[in-house]
Amino acid sequence: MTSQINVLITDDDPDLLFTLGMHLRADGYNVWSAPNGEVALRFVQRELPHLAVLDLVMPVMDGFELAKRIKRLGEVPIIMLTALDDEESKVKGLELYADDYVTKPFSYRELHARIKRVLERAWPGGEPQAAMLTLDNGVQIDFARRQVLKPDGEPVRLSPTEVRMLQLMARNIGQILPNALLLDRAWPDGGGSPQALWEYIRRLRLKLGDDPETPHIIESERGIGYRLNKALPDARPS
Repeated sequence: MTSQINVLITDDDPDLLFTLGMHLRADGYNVWSAPNGEVALRFVQRELPHLAVLDLVMPVMDGFELAKRIKRLGEVPIIMLTALDDEESKVKGLELYADDYVTKPFSYRELHARIKRVLERAWPGGEPQAAMLTLDNGVQIDFARRQVLKPDGEPVRLSPTEVRMLQLMARNIGQILPNALLLDRAWPDGGGSPQALWEYIRRLRLKLGDDPETPHIIESERGIGYRLNKALPDARPS
């Protein structure tokens, strides 16, 4: 249901912001509207949207910088809005941060089609997963607030890198994700290493109540990668 999909839209044109928000709400999306990058970043720091539509040219913080900061917090699909007839800027945005772009002026129909296509690519199994994922050991992952909730304890905070790793694995539950893919997506600025990946997996296992010695929630294929299992072995149907 689109009513469960949170879309952040950011543009310094108040008329465009109002019109886009009106159309998206009419199509059933939850819309967070921000007139500039600083306001948008405050939204994202509180809760991750399912998709962000960002104007490229804005005062104070442009779309490139905002997209970079969003990607540091979580794996959020991004569509860039640009009035620049500049192929280099479009290529830069797509290669570094954005999943797609729309050149101004544009019709809402075109933007809506691109939103649907980007969401389908990001979540090939259908609609975005719920903001909360419950594992079969009773532990919950709250992606929006970036924390782990255990039945018998206080919430445990997740770092932005941990969130990106869990988001990627949650979208592909039960599938092995190669080490190279996890390194590329969890460290978008290229700061990862095999040793860092191993250490983050170890930390995640502890936070999710997994046994680092005999893990069942985050399993590894030696030399290949890792997979997230929602069900523990004794909880799976025979």
